[in-house]
Amino acid sequence: MSAAEALTAQLASLPPALRPAGDVYALMLDTAAKLTPTSGLLGAQQAATIYQMLTPAAGYGDLPPPTSVSFPADHRLHLDCGNEWYWISANLDAEGPQGPVRIGLLIDMLRIRVVSKAVQAQAGWSDADCQVVWNAVTAVVSSEAGSQIVRRTPNAQWAPVGGVVEFPEGGFVYRCGPDVMLGPPDVLPLEVIVADGDNIALQLSLTSGMPPASAFFLQGENGVTPPPVAGIYYSWPQVSVSGPMTIAGTTYQAAGTGWIDHQLLAKAIPATLPQPPVQIDGWNWCQFNFDNGEAFTAAAFQTNAIGADKLTPYGFYIRPLLGGWQAEPIIGGLALDGLTPMLDQVFQPTAWTYAAANFPGAFAPSPLDITIATAPWHPDGSFVTADLAVPSEVPVSVAMARRGVFGQAITGRGYCETVGFEPRGAYMRRAIAFLNGGPFG
Repeated sequence: MSAAEALTAQLASLPPALRPAGDVYALMLDTAAKLTPTSGLLGAQQAATIYQMLTPAAGYGDLPPPTSVSFPADHRLHLDCGNEWYWISANLDAEGPQGPVRIGLLIDMLRIRVVSKAVQAQAGWSDADCQVVWNAVTAVVSSEAGSQIVRRTPNAQWAPVGGVVEFPEGGFVYRCGPDVMLGPPDVLPLEVIVADGDNIALQLSLTSGMPPASAFFLQGENGVTPPPVAGIYYSWPQVSVSGPMTIAGTTYQAAGTGWIDHQLLAKAIPATLPQPPVQIDGWNWCQFNFDNGEAFTAAAFQTNAIGADKLTPYGFYIRPLLGGWQAEPIIGGLALDGLTPMLDQVFQPTAWTYAAANFPGAFAPSPLDITIATAPWHPDGSFVTADLAVPSEVPVSVAMARRGVFGQAITGRGYCETVGFEPRGAYMRRAIAFLNGGPFG
């Protein structure tokens, strides 16, 4: 089958209860029918947007919900599941033409399966043929003179419309056209290449002082996230990041610390769609690498209405221990401030304050009662992904104070993430305009 035939067959396979309104469904079918082997970037973006518009009916993977993890096998891409990503952030220092600068880098390479196993069998495709991959990259350059954000030119790839993706066996390779992540089976040391001309060109090396086989910690429950978002999730904190880079025509040699996330989702497709549709389905997440070698991550969830003060029911305080990481579950609160319109008028927060304590009943070597204040390097971390979603990833400096402990605050750096803050109706209007031939983003 061609891309047009396969995506049409995928849409036709949806039971009526999971199809969008008739005119929207007809638009999707019309878009799919016009795909060609040379549709390239536009065709990949159209397929990704249709996938997102169908959420939660999308997610065509047939991988059963995982119950455990096994490494290094689970470092590879799981092409049977619906979507999966390797996410890298780095907070770096460099010397610029006018003096010292701080550089925040965000690299979000994400894979979605746009046809099911059943349609794949009809089409005679490989697993790689079924994947749309995109790589979204932002670079924030900050100095005493001011700051700016530079966004990578859109890079979305789908092999049946002329794109280049690669997930070979042996070692670790994750390719999205000219951008690629390369490493051994245990991932580290990892080389990351982004090739977007003088706009953003990166050649980064990521390493750890820990043995590669133990340089990460397991998120979720021993590396597995439970239903309704069943999957695998784990992270590498405190990785060393260095290398040459060109950002907006200026070349730097930079070094600092970073964080790697690997997550995959094996969501079950629902029998019916929620009525009325969920308008906000998002989260606020963070990762902080502290200067004392410890780390922190937490998540708050936003459903139907955005709250400025949210419980953070999930997170970990992470300490180095015996050549690996000890992750202590935490619970706490998040205060958001300064919601401002960013790309496509999606309101995103610009200030975050976290409070955290030990999760009740969980093991902890010592009582934890902390407050973490953040200072953004730039007021706008938003970007548009290939499916037209508008997340925000902001590099920040942080200071952690422990209640009842006198002394200087522990400082560090990291990233604050906002996802899913655009109301579903607003997203759908933008997506429909795009499929009707409007501009991307």
